Amino acid sequence: MRKIRFLITLLLPFLGCDPSTSSGNYNIPKPGSVANEKVNQTHQSINPHSLFTLTEAEKVLGEGAHLTDSSFVTQGDPIKYQCAFTENASDEKSGKTGIVYFMFEEYKQISSAKKMYESIRKANESHEGVKEVHDLGDEAYFHSDGLNFYFILIRKGERIIRMKVNKITNSTSLNEFNQVAKNIADAL
Repeated sequence: MRKIRFLITLLLPFLGCDPSTSSGNYNIPKPGSVANEKVNQTHQSINPHSLFTLTEAEKVLGEGAHLTDSSFVTQGDPIKYQCAFTENASDEKSGKTGIVYFMFEEYKQISSAKKMYESIRKANESHEGVKEVHDLGDEAYFHSDGLNFYFILIRKGERIIRMKVNKITNSTSLNEFNQVAKNIADAL
């Protein structure tokens, strides 16, 4: 009997802690409420560091590479992770050193992500080499001049990814670039 009273006393503080039934100010959105869109309400949490790794960078660059930049901002809107990988050696023919940049953004509201995507797309729509991509995320476009860079922007829900190869070399793989972008979009 003492054990049961002890367990009840131990569990008593946790009873009634469901925020939907308590009187606390929890700001819980009503299902389907557009005004109260919340990040991760329907998505699982994502570790942005795992979306684009050295292995993926080396596939895209076609050469050994190393991490040259990385930052993760978890305060504010959006949450932002970015990194860059640089080839270990310059291309012998062109003398270029390829770099691949990656950025992940997660907004509190889908409307904010849509607005950011649209502003970037509009800024680039008049340039040559811009193509809408229909099988990635909710919306995506690819941009390249065919000689110097590949760029892709993908929005899926409240998340946006940007990936860019700067200084295309003889070993840079457009096929791997596209495949890595697809894999990342599928993981969002």
